[in-house]
Parts: sequence; C-alpha cells; structure tokens
Amino acid sequence: MTTQTHQTSTIIDNNSMGSSDLKSLIIDRELTKFFSAYEEAKKPIEVDFRELVDWVPYSDSYTHYIHSYPAKLIKHIPIFFLNSKILVPESKSLVLDPFCGSGTVLLESLLAGHSAIGCDANPLARLIAKVKTTKLEAEELHKTKASIILKAKRFRKIVPLNVVNVEHWFSESTIKQLSKLYRAINEICTGKELDFFLVTFSSIVKKVSYADPNLSVPVKIKPEKYVNDVIKDRLENKIKELNNVDVIGLFSSQSDKNINRVSLLDSVTSNDVTAEVVSGDARKITKNIDCNSELLDSNSVDFIVTSPPYAGAQKYIRSSSLSLGWLGLCEEKSLRDYEKLNIGREHYSKSEYVEPIRFNLSDIDVFFEEVEKENPLRAHINSNYLKEMESAVSEMYRVLKNDKYCVIVIGNNEVCGRKFETQKYIRLLAERVGFYTKLVLVDNIHSRGLMTKRNKTASVINSEWILVFKK
Repeated sequence: MTTQTHQTSTIIDNNSMGSSDLKSLIIDRELTKFFSAYEEAKKPIEVDFRELVDWVPYSDSYTHYIHSYPAKLIKHIPIFFLNSKILVPESKSLVLDPFCGSGTVLLESLLAGHSAIGCDANPLARLIAKVKTTKLEAEELHKTKASIILKAKRFRKIVPLNVVNVEHWFSESTIKQLSKLYRAINEICTGKELDFFLVTFSSIVKKVSYADPNLSVPVKIKPEKYVNDVIKDRLENKIKELNNVDVIGLFSSQSDKNINRVSLLDSVTSNDVTAEVVSGDARKITKNIDCNSELLDSNSVDFIVTSPPYAGAQKYIRSSSLSLGWLGLCEEKSLRDYEKLNIGREHYSKSEYVEPIRFNLSDIDVFFEEVEKENPLRAHINSNYLKEMESAVSEMYRVLKNDKYCVIVIGNNEVCGRKFETQKYIRLLAERVGFYTKLVLVDNIHSRGLMTKRNKTASVINSEWILVFKK
C-alpha cells in the first residue's frame, strides 16, 4: 500500500491536470479494501493517514497555521475522507463538523470543493474558523495593517481592559503595547478585516506572555523551580526577553504571514462553496449562530466528519483564556461559564452528581458501576460526557441525509486506572441512535496537544480511532 501511494503521489505532484481525480482514485481504492476487510472480520484496521495521503505536507499550508489553537485534528484525516467519491460523490456537497474547533475540516471542505458548516462552544475557535475560511484582498490588508501600527504607536494613553490577572501574565510594557494594538484595531477595522486582525492579535497574545510555551494550558514560567543551572538560565533569559518584547513588531510580522496565508485561498477555492459556523452547541445545530435561530433542517447534510473532545482530558477554554480575555470575550461570561457549554468538561459541584447516569447498555453501565465505587466525580465526568455525546450523535443522525456517511475521530482514555473505551461506547450509542457501523480504523498518531497526564485518574491518549457510520 505504501509503495503504491508514494508512486502515485509523485504523479500528483508533477501533474496539475487531473490531480484531484488521481487523489480520489487512490483514496477510494484503499477505502474499498478497508470496507471489504472490515465487513469480513469486523475488527479494527490499523492505518497511517500520513502514508495514505502522503502528498499532503506536514508543514504550513493555506490558512491552517493562522493561529496556534490547541488540539487541532491533523489535516490528513479529513483530506482522506473529503476527497473520497465513495463517501462524498457529489461536488459542492454540504459537509458538517459539529465540533469544528478552529476550522480544519471547514477549510479542507472548501479545498475539496464542498460547502461546510460547523459548531463550536468556544467563541475564539468560532472566530478563527471564520477567518480561516474567508477570502480577503492582500493589498487592502497590508494597507490596513500599516494604519493599525501607525495609530497604535501614536497613542499616549491606554484604555484598560478587563483581563483577569493581567499583571501576573504580562509585563507592564507588554500590557501597554497590547492595549494600544487592540484599541487601534477596533477603531480602524470593521467587518471581515476586523475579524482577521483580531485573530492575528490573538495569535501573539500567548507568545508575549509569561506562559510556558511548551504547555497548552497557561502555566507561568518559573525558573526557580529548576535545579539545573542551564535550564534556569534559559528561562530567566526568556523572561528578560518577554519584559522587553516588541509586541507591535511581532504583530506586524504575524500579520504579514497571515496575509500571505489568506491570499492563497482565492486561487484554490471556488466562489460557489462557502463555510460558516452556524451553532455553538453540537447538541442543537441551528441555521446560524444566533441563539434564537431555527434548527438546521433534518436530512439536509451530505457528509459529516468530526473529532469530538475527549472526556475530561482537554481544556479548550482554559488554553484559550489569555486570548479570550484580551478579545473582551470574558466580560459577560466567566471561564467557568464557557466550560459548562463544553462537552467533556471536568468541573462539577457535588449536587450535580448525586444520581448515577445509566445507559441500559451493560458494557457501559458495568464500567461506571466500578468507577463510582472508587471515584464518583470521575464516574460522573465520563458518564455525563457519554450522555451529552449521545445527544450530539442523535443530532448528527437527524441532520444527515439517508444513505450518507458520518466519520467520527475519537481516542480512548483511562479513568481511575481502567481503560475507558470511548470509541467502543460511542459506537454502541451511535448504533442505538440508528447508525450502521461500516468501518473502524485506528491510527497510532501522536496526541493533539491537550492530552496531558494530569494525575492518576487519566492518561495520555496516543491513538485515534476513526468510526465510519452510515445512516
């Protein structure tokens, strides 16, 4: 399989004509083999998506790296499925990602010639996904950038923002420069340009903070914690750099990079396809982001591909907290309020898990009965996650057309030293909703950035399970 893929990818790289059809042929040939093997043995098939679509670069491409939003789905997986004529036979189909994050699937849908809609509870993710899939004129963006920088440098006074613990995370100089930039962006920009420069602004916030760049969730750099003098000196030098960082210069540089990324979209995407984030809740998919919007029509979606959050293992809101603060997105809602909107959250009061959750599926219920004896909170975190995921899967089933496919990318976890077979439980719940399991794949890829071994109750997730369902 690998040899054939490499040989064909060389043809693709050297032939612009018909390369899309060649990609589809390669993908569907492999997919047909997978379907046949799974139908015969009903066992998961090990794959490597980097090899299956080895013409896809690891490096930056188009607008994927416009913002370092954590725990992104590797683009190879949606590329494989979105370019399959078996799964998505019609061009300009409507693709749904009910857990769209920063828009990887939405962008790849556009690149594959399809329209896309997405949902996400995190307002920062929704903003990034919007910008990532929006065409803009590079020349106009460069002019606007110059105006922003000029105005920011001319400000003498700063307007204080409601950023929690701002002096803990940023130097005085950095606070002043960020405040001036934010004010200049909002006074100069409107519409799509405003969104673009706010995302660019957000993308440098953590870089100029005292947060450890090696961790997704903000943790302040503390040189004094280390005995090793080399590490301690390196971190102390890092803090000195942050105390005097040229924030406006970094914003200018990041703007240029993002403008170049956005400018690529115009030449590779059709005006006939669009992408939009339509809802903040995968359990209630609406026609647009307005909370009073009507529900999305039943049987209206041609294909679903998504990667839901993991139970109690990911901290999307906490990892976004610095940007949410600087963008003014935490003034009406606290971080805890945002977390409550996320499936897979960890924080519950004792009153919320008095009654155990049961599914009337022995494989699931027996697991939670055992966990509850040891740790009722962990039992509730994971059982409530499955309950909410069942609601989300039911909603996917509702909006998907008959005879169409749904791909869910998920990872197993560990709870109180016990293997939590997330993929198995999601599969059982999906089948109860009405889906038929057509294929199960497993890719031993590295974790996506927020899989951290916090304590004895959870472990690092190092494999992705790909569940292919048909309605």
